[in-house]
Amino acid sequence: MAKDMGSVGARLMALVQITAAIAALFVTSGLIGGLITPNLPENLRTPVLGLALWGGVLAGALMLMAAKTNYGLIGFSLPPNWSKCLLWVAIAVIACLVGAIAIGECIHRFTDWPPLDVSYIRTSIKGDVIAYAIWIVLVVWGSAAFGEELLARGFILNRMESVFGRSPVGIALAVLGQAAIFGALHAIQGTTGVVITAYIGIVLAGTYYLSGRNLWAPILAHGLMDTVSLTTMYLGAPLPGYIS
Repeated sequence: MAKDMGSVGARLMALVQITAAIAALFVTSGLIGGLITPNLPENLRTPVLGLALWGGVLAGALMLMAAKTNYGLIGFSLPPNWSKCLLWVAIAVIACLVGAIAIGECIHRFTDWPPLDVSYIRTSIKGDVIAYAIWIVLVVWGSAAFGEELLARGFILNRMESVFGRSPVGIALAVLGQAAIFGALHAIQGTTGVVITAYIGIVLAGTYYLSGRNLWAPILAHGLMDTVSLTTMYLGAPLPGYIS
């Protein structure tokens, strides 16, 4: 009985920690949005606001430290085999692209949901190479590739494993749980964006496991995909799939 109570307590604590990390993200966002971004040019506000994600990453680091672990021990360490890592990067990019296009097409055909909305990004970088460069550094690699992977596929996925366990079913539920949170955090892109982003979260989590529980493959895949997408938007070309 005591062991069962301890297990339940550990699961509840993991859920509390996930909630705390997300709360830290929103608190940081509120502080940046209230104190810093109003003083910036409009096209730079979103990239700087995106750094709020690191509030969640830092909170996660502190909670991992309290549990006597850290991001390095859960996957943020150099991969033992870079060739294998890069192979999984390529597979992840292809799976994300093909799946996102297919899901978008299904949404377009069978629902009345609007397309994934990235108009706010196009507006921010259109004709402005400085804004484009800032988005690449702060958003694509700073917030998305490193920040989101450390938070979602690092901290949240690790805590989800504490909730559901490390059995095949437990890992599947953990992957779905972090993907749902990852998608919800992209609500600015509309319902279609939430669903497609959740799918990408599943693929990147799978990449994390298949590359030996290492975060570098999802980090590089995420950064590469977003770099290509942002560059395509900067050049004024259409993105593939059901995207505004």
